[in-house]
Amino acid sequence: MAATEPSTDSSRIPPIFHPGTSFVCPKRSFGSGANIVKRSFRSNWCEEFSWLHYDIRLDAAFCHVCMTASHGKKLMASTRRDPAFIKNGYTYWKEATTAFRKHQSSECHREAVKAVVLPRQTRDIAEAFSEETRKQREVNRKVFVRILENLRFLARQGLALRGSGGDQESNFTQLLLLRATDVPLIAEWMKKESCKYTSHDIQNECLKIMALRILRDVSKRIQKSACFAVMADECTDISNKEQFTICIRWVTDALEVQEDFIGLYSVDRIDAETLFRVIKDTLLRLNVSLCRCRGQCYDGASSMSGSKTGVATRLIEEERRAVFVHCFGHALNLAVGDTLKRSTVCKSSLENAYEITKLVKFSPKRNSMFDRIKADVREKDHAEGTGIRSFCPTRWTVRADSIVSILKNYEVLKKLWDECLESKLVPEVKGRIIGVKAQMSTYDMLFGLKLSEKILKLTDNLSRTLQKQTLSAAEGHSVAKMTIKTLKALRTNEHFAAFFENTECLRCATGTLNPVLSRKRKAPERFEIGSGEGYHSLSIEEHYRRQYFEAVDLTVSSIQARCDQPGFRVYQNLENLLLKACRGEDYSSELMETTEFYGADLDKEELSAQLEILQCNFAVDGKSPDD
Repeated sequence: MAATEPSTDSSRIPPIFHPGTSFVCPKRSFGSGANIVKRSFRSNWCEEFSWLHYDIRLDAAFCHVCMTASHGKKLMASTRRDPAFIKNGYTYWKEATTAFRKHQSSECHREAVKAVVLPRQTRDIAEAFSEETRKQREVNRKVFVRILENLRFLARQGLALRGSGGDQESNFTQLLLLRATDVPLIAEWMKKESCKYTSHDIQNECLKIMALRILRDVSKRIQKSACFAVMADECTDISNKEQFTICIRWVTDALEVQEDFIGLYSVDRIDAETLFRVIKDTLLRLNVSLCRCRGQCYDGASSMSGSKTGVATRLIEEERRAVFVHCFGHALNLAVGDTLKRSTVCKSSLENAYEITKLVKFSPKRNSMFDRIKADVREKDHAEGTGIRSFCPTRWTVRADSIVSILKNYEVLKKLWDECLESKLVPEVKGRIIGVKAQMSTYDMLFGLKLSEKILKLTDNLSRTLQKQTLSAAEGHSVAKMTIKTLKALRTNEHFAAFFENTECLRCATGTLNPVLSRKRKAPERFEIGSGEGYHSLSIEEHYRRQYFEAVDLTVSSIQARCDQPGFRVYQNLENLLLKACRGEDYSSELMETTEFYGADLDKEELSAQLEILQCNFAVDGKSPDD
């Protein structure tokens, strides 16, 4: 079919013409010199772009839809028209497909489709969208799903969306470009200048929608549970803002314990009233009733666990069965910290030990020197050596291994200081090394390290036991009592004599100076009570015995004060009720206390019947009598 030149007269608009595969289109030359390439119109373009019209005489491509709309004056005056596809014809075959796609998504073409194509269709106006619009919508949906998948992956793996550098080098953009190798639509999509759904605001909005969907699912699961417990803690993030963390602990129908992280909430203040309102608001948004709360666990801060106006006290006032417990592991860490800070000899020794680890581990040069000296000593003495372990900056119950590493490398560290002082050092570093070297030559530091090691080994073992997931409240309380009993057993003259003798052997092996009894000093008058003379140790052994007993007593009293919590006694009473029922022992007192505390939660008669069934079906060793 021949085509004529387009004219402003609508009667002369030719019908649309698509050349067949056998039709030979003339070729045009592109380039110059030796780089001349001849290209022509391709018939397969008409399959992808059904609106194309090929003019044989002009060897040019037109948009038949836009031509019809323009000649019929159906385009709005404000619409920006493309003369290449309406009047002049498009002939730059080198970039043809790109130009066709650009025109297809242009405002002019969409307006022409609405004016010419839609009226010809018989479908309902709500469904009468152009084929091009429908295809574009499908492309948008497919790419947007890939964008959501990228966001979900990065959020699930805890990776920053932006990363280092600008938007083009961000993790989000680079992951999209990587997926473009498998999904060509993404490559075309990323070339767009706008409407790509990749801006920061859209990313944050999508993440928020995902988070709300997860919270709704979590809320549905918690609502099915008969009871739950609240765990919360506050901390300061890297941007110096207070963040309040809330978690919910609940039990499934299969008696499986679940812990769900609810979120981080930015708060202006960390007083008890503000934090309590945040907890209540969070439960309200989750549609979880506070009357089903049966437990709460926070740290030892006064705003959280204060006995008068703390969050725990305020929550108990609204729901008395919400038993508050201070995490045993955290309580133990605070107890050990209180002990070592109040014991003068332990505090001084640990401060020096922390300085030693900083001098060695924070300097690659000194760390390499330490490794070399250690290797020489190990080869000479045919002994196995260990490196220096850094101190944990926040937890006290993981420092025993660090102290042991210093004691095992005492001689190596002394040689290291001597070698360091022979080289040129910054005055501040040189002063620190001289101070540490002087302290390591004293008996007080050696005694303090050995005493701290002895205490921390017991508390570290207790800490590891308390952190087991299968540990019950009664078992945790029992393990703490066992540790206290062990510490009390150390407070005897026999144990001290063995400890003092062991320390003396280490002193001789490391070349530390002999212990010296401090001179007698009179206390300031403001501290004087009465007219009697102050007591002074008569011997070196007695002087260190007093410090040894003081550290042990402080540890025992601190652990007892931190671990003896009313909330754990409630849980322990519940466990004893079940255990005594299984063993066939009398549990009447535990049953009465439990039913009185939980009130309407437990029916005394029904619980008694169930405990009798439990007692009849379990022997003392935990097996059924029929077995």
